[in-house]
Amino acid sequence: MRCDGRPLGVLAAVTKGLFILWAVPGHGGRPLQPPTLQQIQALVRHMAEDAQELFAFYEEDQHLAFNHLCRTNRPPEWLRGPVMGPGGLRGLRETMVRMAQALQDITRHQRDLNPPGAEILRRLASTHLKVRGLLSNLEGLFPAPSPRPGHRPPPGPTPPTKVFRQKLEGCRILWSYSRFMAKLNTQLEARSRRGRREKRRPHRGSRPPKRS
Repeated sequence: MRCDGRPLGVLAAVTKGLFILWAVPGHGGRPLQPPTLQQIQALVRHMAEDAQELFAFYEEDQHLAFNHLCRTNRPPEWLRGPVMGPGGLRGLRETMVRMAQALQDITRHQRDLNPPGAEILRRLASTHLKVRGLLSNLEGLFPAPSPRPGHRPPPGPTPPTKVFRQKLEGCRILWSYSRFMAKLNTQLEARSRRGRREKRRPHRGSRPPKRS
């Protein structure tokens, strides 16, 4: 059987390779070898699909799939990108730190509402693993200076107090995250295509071979 024109065995092997890349840290929680831009792009593509699936499941599971309640056009400020400017992928680090914290907050709330092992908890944990994995790989690709003593990442948003408001806030964050990752994936693919086109262009000063 095939999926998207590729054998299932190949898809499984690729997915396994991605999880190995996420799950095998080196010193300081970083990959043993710096990842390539192609590996980062593969991670982002996989995460974009995962983010959309998580949002769709959460929206349905929490009974919020009506009146487009979750599909806000006002994402949190830290999820309003991405813009692949001069900083490129470096700017993703802070966004992923904030998203990891947001996923922890959503998971904490869902643990109060669901039994251990519930599907929503499993999916949230899987997405959190991917976010942490991308963070680890970004740190491998762009090593950051050692943090100053006492330095802590910026706090996440204050969780709402009411159950429904917590569900809705979590749903809106997941919607904004899914849109963020979809845009990021599109931008990385466009940049990759531009890079391939530039490589195929003849260098300046070069002349085509003479015909005999």
